[in-house]
Order: sequence, then structure tokens, then C-alpha cells
Amino acid sequence: MQKTPKLSDEELNEIFMKAGVDQQEGLLDSAKSGYLRLLEHFPDAPVLHSHLGLVYYESGEYVQSRDSFLRAATLAPQHMDIIFNLALAQKKTGDLEGAIASYKKVAKSQPDNIDTLYNLAGCYKDRRQHEKAIEAYRKVLALSPEHLAANSNLAYVYHLTGSVEHAVFYYKKVLEYKPDHHAAQHMLAAITCADATSSPDSYVRDVFDNYSLHYEKSLVEELEYCVPSTIRRLLDERSDWKKRYDHGLDLGCGTGLGGQAFADMINELDGIDLSTKMIELAEAKKIYRKLYAGSIANFLQSSKQSYDFFLATDVFAYVGDLAETFSLLRSHARRDVLFCFSTEAADGTGYRLRPTGRFAHAPDYIHQLSVQTGWTVAMSRRTSLRKEQGRWVPGDLWCLRLQDSRL
Repeated sequence: MQKTPKLSDEELNEIFMKAGVDQQEGLLDSAKSGYLRLLEHFPDAPVLHSHLGLVYYESGEYVQSRDSFLRAATLAPQHMDIIFNLALAQKKTGDLEGAIASYKKVAKSQPDNIDTLYNLAGCYKDRRQHEKAIEAYRKVLALSPEHLAANSNLAYVYHLTGSVEHAVFYYKKVLEYKPDHHAAQHMLAAITCADATSSPDSYVRDVFDNYSLHYEKSLVEELEYCVPSTIRRLLDERSDWKKRYDHGLDLGCGTGLGGQAFADMINELDGIDLSTKMIELAEAKKIYRKLYAGSIANFLQSSKQSYDFFLATDVFAYVGDLAETFSLLRSHARRDVLFCFSTEAADGTGYRLRPTGRFAHAPDYIHQLSVQTGWTVAMSRRTSLRKEQGRWVPGDLWCLRLQDSRL
């Protein structure tokens, strides 16, 4: 085995200083090389493992970051900053139990550490341990009453657990501190049954940016969502409809879950989504010709493309008034277009904002709007969309075509 060349103290210090400067300037590969080189000489130096963990974290290498912080914490168990960073990396790797254990260790040593309590509450929230999340968020607010994110998340958890009065109180607290907080405005409208026509773009973007890493696992495995494959099966059953499309647009494409079900029947498929983090995951699937980050309306108002296939699965839950969307799609539709989408079911007429913050549409509303905007309903089907708190959410699947056209 080749021995590590012996370096002088001056040389070692120079390597350490350069690694630190490289890290600050974002030269992460160079910083990583420097710390790894130093670890050959000082394998049990917690500060080196800790700095390396930070570099790995900033590089998005979360497993390596976790392992470095874990080694540093083993060597220096009294250093709470290291254990705090370990918790951050553990959460990034999906190890919520490990993160909770680390945050609790820090909180025991530093009971008034607001960042630790807030992050601990977030882990409990993600684990659906709602009572523990509420307790931790309340501790944060006891120390910092105007903590905006803690007020917002506490309102959300109370909302999830059906504690409407508490949820309203904390949503109003958020708006007291930040009157233009769109998410709080939207959810307060939902919980108080106020009128609304759509979800704010910033609210939808934030929801899915935060949800992106766990989106497919949560939706498919936990909520048993299968809308795209169900629509595809319905299309395949129609022997009188065309089986291949030239140019498709996946509205609110998310991670590409919907597009995957139809990619083999569309020559070129484009996608549009508000969440850049969802777009990044969709791009990795290699099924889209182009992906656009932004709102559906803005894209359609500026685009000159035409399409013969539109897809919108689990999208119109964030849009109440669909008149503009239907009209804009009509203006980009080729004569032989097929427009497939899903809606959450509502009784009566029109649409309504549900207490969940999502919109539901009555079938009569879709039928009437289709006629008004140049579409006709070619097929509809009542179904179960996904589970919500253990219960199936009823909805409708739709296939529209242009009036006086043939598929």
C-alpha cells in the first residue's frame, strides 16, 4: 500500500485554507478534494468530516453528506452544530426518523433553539405525527410569536386535523404579519367557504416545489392515484378513435407521471408546469420534446404552436373557472384534437372551492362550458381519483373534441 506523502504543517494549513476559500466561492469539487486530502493525514478530525459534509450537502450529494456528518458526530458528540447538520442531511435522504432523533438531541441540549424546534416540527408534519408537530410549532411561537413559517405550518396542520377554529386563527395570524401571503389567503378562503376562481400561482408553485421529491411515491403508493393509466385504458378501448397523435401538450405536467401513460402514442409531447422542481424531475424521464416553466394561461397566450392532443390530469383542482383555459386551448387546437382531463366531482352546478383548498366541478358545468367554448364531450366517466385521509375522492374523467369534428 502506497503511503500518504508527509506534508509540513505549513502545507497542511495551506490546503485547509484553500479548501475553505473554494467552498465559500462555490468551487465545491476543489474544496472536496482538499478536505479528502487532509483526511488522509487526519482521519479522526471531526472538523474535516464536518466541512466535507457541508460540501457534499451543497453539491446535492446527501448520502455522502449524511455519512460525513455521522462520522463527525461520532468523533465529537458534544458539538450540536454537527448534529444539527446531520439532521438536515438525514431528512434529505428520506430518513425522517433519524432526523427526528438528531433534532431531539439538539433540542435537549439547546431547548430554545428556534431553528431546531421548527425543523423538528417539519419532520413530525412530514411523518403525519400531527400532535407532535403542533406541540413543536407552538414551542417555536412561544419563543418567536411572529415566526411566519411556524404560524403558516401550524395553521396547515390544524387544518389537516379538522381543527377549523385553530386553523382560521393561525391563517389570520399569517395575514396579520404578511397581508399578501397568497397561500394563507387561499386556504382561509377554502376553510371559510369564500368565493374564489383559481388558486394563486405562487401557492401552487410553492406546494409542488416542496412536494416534488416525494410526489410520485406519495401520490401513487400512498394515495393510490391512477388517473393517467385509467384515461389511457379508456382511450385504448375506443376502436373508433385515432391511435396516434402528432403533437401533444401536457398541462401541469408535474414529474411526468401523466405524460408517461401517453408518450408512446404521441410523436412529440411538450409539458408546462409552474414548479421548476417538478419540471426538473419530468426532464429526467426523457419523454418530452420541450418543457416550459410557467402558468398554462401565460404559455398559451404567447405560444404559436398547435396541438392535436391535450392532457390535464389532476390540474383543474387548482383552477375553478375553466372558461379562459378552455378558450385558449380551443385557439391552439387542430381539427382532430383530443382533450383529456380529470376533475374532482361537485354536486349541483358550477364549481366550488373545497375545504382542502382544491376545486371541484359539477358535470353540468363542464358540459355547458364545453358548448360555450367550442368543445363537445366525447366521453365522460365517474371514478375514484385518489385517497384523501383514507377515503376515496370522487371525480370525473373527460375526453373532449371540437364541435363538428371527427376523431
